[in-house]
Amino acid sequence: MPLWGLLFLALLYALPGLLGRDPWRGDDALGFGVAYNMLLALQVGDFNGWLISQLPGVLLPDEGPFPFWIVSLVGLLTESLGIDFSLTTRLIWVASWLATLALCWRAVYRLSQRPEWIPHDPIGIAASPRRLAASLADSSVLFLLATVGLIERVHETSPEAFAMLIMAGAFFCLAWSLDSPRQASWVLGFIVSAAWLCKGMWFGLGLGLAILILVKLSPHWRSIAPVMLPRASLVVVLVLLLWFWLMYRDPVSAVPADDEAGHATRLNWMAAWWTLQLGGPLKGFATRIFDLLREPWWFFWPVWPVAIWAVWSLRDRIREPSLIAPISLIAAMVLFSPVAHGSSLAWFMPIAVPLAALAALGLPSLRRGLVQFVDWYAVLVYGLIALMFWVYYLAWMIGWPEKMAYRMGILARGDQVANIWFGTLAALAISLAWIGIVGWRLSRQPAVLWKPVLLASSGWVLIWFLFQMLFLDAHNTRNSYREMAAQAKAAMSELDPKHGIREANGKLGIVEKSKYAKGGPNDACMQPDQVRPSVQASLQWFAGIRFSEREDCPWRLIQDSGQAVTHTAPNVPGWDLHWVGSRRGENSERFRLYLRSSPLAPS
Repeated sequence: MPLWGLLFLALLYALPGLLGRDPWRGDDALGFGVAYNMLLALQVGDFNGWLISQLPGVLLPDEGPFPFWIVSLVGLLTESLGIDFSLTTRLIWVASWLATLALCWRAVYRLSQRPEWIPHDPIGIAASPRRLAASLADSSVLFLLATVGLIERVHETSPEAFAMLIMAGAFFCLAWSLDSPRQASWVLGFIVSAAWLCKGMWFGLGLGLAILILVKLSPHWRSIAPVMLPRASLVVVLVLLLWFWLMYRDPVSAVPADDEAGHATRLNWMAAWWTLQLGGPLKGFATRIFDLLREPWWFFWPVWPVAIWAVWSLRDRIREPSLIAPISLIAAMVLFSPVAHGSSLAWFMPIAVPLAALAALGLPSLRRGLVQFVDWYAVLVYGLIALMFWVYYLAWMIGWPEKMAYRMGILARGDQVANIWFGTLAALAISLAWIGIVGWRLSRQPAVLWKPVLLASSGWVLIWFLFQMLFLDAHNTRNSYREMAAQAKAAMSELDPKHGIREANGKLGIVEKSKYAKGGPNDACMQPDQVRPSVQASLQWFAGIRFSEREDCPWRLIQDSGQAVTHTAPNVPGWDLHWVGSRRGENSERFRLYLRSSPLAPS
């Protein structure tokens, strides 16, 4: 496949939504909040606060610190250039996805060029080994772009998206180790350590188990095991010992009180981390087994049918490096899936890399019937979704059909549709280009290896591109807390101008040391009550609200969910209801802002 075509598809997948969007609710806002608080810790020299993933007053041991260390360090360097930190964060995650594609390509390319995989061609009419390997590598990237379950998750600021880069790096190192075992082993050790610090103990153990499976079943890795295993193990042990020492070290003598508090916070975070890691086998085992049987069928569509066919059709060659390497990674991750913490879908994400490689290796033996089924699925399903997007967008613009226009009006402001003409033209151009690809695919062009997966990957890229170009503003309004945070901030500032509202980093922030009633100087902090951590992270960024568990905070924010939203806001003893609000178009949650009705008695 032409390099420009593959790169163009990858950029169309990765770049839409990079500019002009906010941190979305859920995992995206939560991960961004962790990175932002690490940046704040670096700015004030709080090394203890930088080491752990947390929000103010909320420890988050399930959010591995490693990717956020990188983001906060880069953010510290780029803030002097005036680059918005949210943009810096998204740029790093885009770079991690592009690096994932590149490493997957290189791994498949290396494995496909090995003598065991090259088909026997005594009369020289087949493709050259280099061209065959390049075509298989191109197909692996196309399969990754076509995987349904990844489309939104890889655009989120989360350890799961970064874990895909770690999996791709481990896959590449395994392929590299067959040619340069010494150099690859050192890098592999760092990658396994990064897996431990990104997604926890089970992810690191999963990669280690995959290596042991290869050593046991493959003579190629068994021959280099005496060179590879000691070096990789040494790196893992040294990195983890350093991390444990940093987390468990005692504060030095004559340190300020905040260092003592930081030491206690580190110990609490590690205790919660161990509970999370070791509690997986005891909690939700049956549910995770059920998810393992149910979720992958749609999450990995349309990759898994081709991957299963590859294993079946090439079962006589199963121990060759090109097949056993991705199979070992998949087997190890599936084996640990029932006992690892976190959601099943988050755990499945890294499996997409070896699964795409396995599917690419099965393309040369793919039956024509399966190829036609995937093609017609892509044309019909993605074509209908694209048509639906255009119909809703036109209804939003012209106000007809009225029901469609009304639904769009609920999710977005009426003036937003007039501001995206560039996106409209870009979406129209890409839609016409996809129609051209469909025509080329159905024409009698010379057969190429990657042709069967082109429609599925380009169609899914088209859907994401249309969604981001046509509905980005509406999606922002619906899935971020910017608008709601502005309302809450305005309500707070209207009551008492002395709360000190100021502009900073593109958002309004509540500064400390404001006067409150008769209580004297008091920080303008806010007590969260049933407020989800991701919501706290969003309000901290958009409104500068400083959440705290302190008893003397003048403000209190309560989040209602479910049936509580339909009830009248109740009275809270000692507090006056000051504001009630929610996100636009959201009927399942409500926020109530209270102001303390009387100052606390002096202690």
